[in-house]
Amino acid sequence: MKFLSTLLRNTVFLTILVFTLSLKNNLEAKNFKSKFNFEFQLTDNYQMIDNTNLYQVYNSSHDNPKIKQQINMFSQRLKEQDVEILFNFKQSLLDNISILAFKGAYKVDEKRVIKQCKKILKIEKKFGKRNVDIIECRMHDYPKFADWSMYRENESSYFKGVTTQQIIFMFNKTEFVITVACTEKCEQTKGDLFSLVKSIRF
Repeated sequence: MKFLSTLLRNTVFLTILVFTLSLKNNLEAKNFKSKFNFEFQLTDNYQMIDNTNLYQVYNSSHDNPKIKQQINMFSQRLKEQDVEILFNFKQSLLDNISILAFKGAYKVDEKRVIKQCKKILKIEKKFGKRNVDIIECRMHDYPKFADWSMYRENESSYFKGVTTQQIIFMFNKTEFVITVACTEKCEQTKGDLFSLVKSIRF
């Protein structure tokens, strides 16, 4: 009887603990609206950067020259691409997430995913000039509504010491490309990437 009472008490405690942690995580999540017509969630420390708020974000809370260098690089990229950039300054001075969308449909499945990863890497090597290998390449489960989704990871073809983590998915005849460039906390950014994609709602 004493054993059952202790077991019941421990079960109740664990249930409350799991609920509390889940509630805490939900409270820390922040809603974002992408210009590519979907909404998603990330931790509250992320900020979305575009040409309208680029230097405002920096000047309001930062005076680190490394961040200023990153901001200048983002400014150039935002001029050249229709891209959204997410930055968590509290997590890393360098790691970031970018979102791109391209019209056009094609098919990737279990049989074709490795070939697709190699194709992307070949294109990257052509411009980046660094000879790197695939670290991970596979189909991905999220977002559930996508026609297909894949995950790829490799060292950056452009910059030494940078890892590329990327989810590509097809929906409504549009290819969505969500990419992490990480140098420091790559396991954490990978988790952020997966959470972002899982939370996407159109």
